[in-house]
Amino acid sequence: MSAPTDRLGARAMAAALLCGALSAQTPTLHAAVAASEHRGGAPAIAWLCEEFLPTLPAWPEGLDPADAFALTVSPNGVDVRATEVAVPGGLVALGTVTLAESSQEPALVWSCGHDGGERWRIPASFAAPAAWGEALAAIGADAVSTPRTIAAPVLAGHLSGGLLEGDPRAALLRIGPALCGDVTWLATRQGDETIVDGRSGGGLMLPLALFLIAVADGAASPSALQLRAFAARDGDRGEAARQLGRSDRALDVETLRALLHGQDELRLTAIRSLTQRRALDALPQIVDAATPDMPWSTLAARDALRALWPHADAAQRRETQAALQRNRCPELRGVLLDAGAAPGRRAVDRTATGSARGRAFAALFCTGIGLLGLWRRERLRAQPARRPSLS
Repeated sequence: MSAPTDRLGARAMAAALLCGALSAQTPTLHAAVAASEHRGGAPAIAWLCEEFLPTLPAWPEGLDPADAFALTVSPNGVDVRATEVAVPGGLVALGTVTLAESSQEPALVWSCGHDGGERWRIPASFAAPAAWGEALAAIGADAVSTPRTIAAPVLAGHLSGGLLEGDPRAALLRIGPALCGDVTWLATRQGDETIVDGRSGGGLMLPLALFLIAVADGAASPSALQLRAFAARDGDRGEAARQLGRSDRALDVETLRALLHGQDELRLTAIRSLTQRRALDALPQIVDAATPDMPWSTLAARDALRALWPHADAAQRRETQAALQRNRCPELRGVLLDAGAAPGRRAVDRTATGSARGRAFAALFCTGIGLLGLWRRERLRAQPARRPSLS
């Protein structure tokens, strides 16, 4: 491995474990990792231990990645060594995070179970780095007594931006988050401690590590609302989409258009936001977002058509008509627009329609009168002729 790659690997791991890049303080992590037979329920940790860490120069010669080992990450670098200390049963890893070299400083204590469930115990005196707090607040991870779920691969993808093949970060920020999957956690206060319980394919410490790497080295800088709208997998996602469409902030059309490819509830929120702000250029995308398996989005798209069509110009109407022609939802094809005509059909002249209807009624009336006269004549013929009186 080249020297630049070596430095990047060490720096990435340091950032991953709350060191260096995001803080002027000096966090240090100590961890013990169980042998490979205990890592099956946490695939992201298994990948980190068996495929990524052995590529770093700090990996000791002769250490089998399948064996248990101890890991220390500090501003001085990464240290990996064999250990005879047994990890308690039921755990795949455990450790501490301290903010200073002194052992007297309070520590964040964490442990990760075989199934990827992890618990943190954070003392009240543990002063997290300010940059760490800002990054967590951006995705709403600083909430207490509020369960949260974030898609780790979506979050890393939006923060890191495009990664070229051969970029040493590519594997870390693609494979790692993908193996973590969705990260769910809940923070509660118990006495003088904050307890964080969560779960993912990599516990909690590893997803946080990957998040901090992406924040530190990523080329993209999406807003907090964008991050939550794209990556959240709970109610906060819809709320972020609603906030993006608020009238007192600049309209983020591109983000809302991207959200039109999400789940039904998210599409509904994005369509409503775009409709309220009269985003006429997005009308074709709104129509495309309505599909037979998205009932709420279909209703919202129908309302958007009725609200936005009268204000659309000729080019916007043509694009919308093309979208309607390829759309499979009958609810949209039946929406009357442009002087009572359905989109994609020629508008009918109401005056001409009224005249034709009047002529039809007149012809029907005359036909009825004629039929009545014929009926009376035939009725009279059918009656027997009266004989003349003799008196």
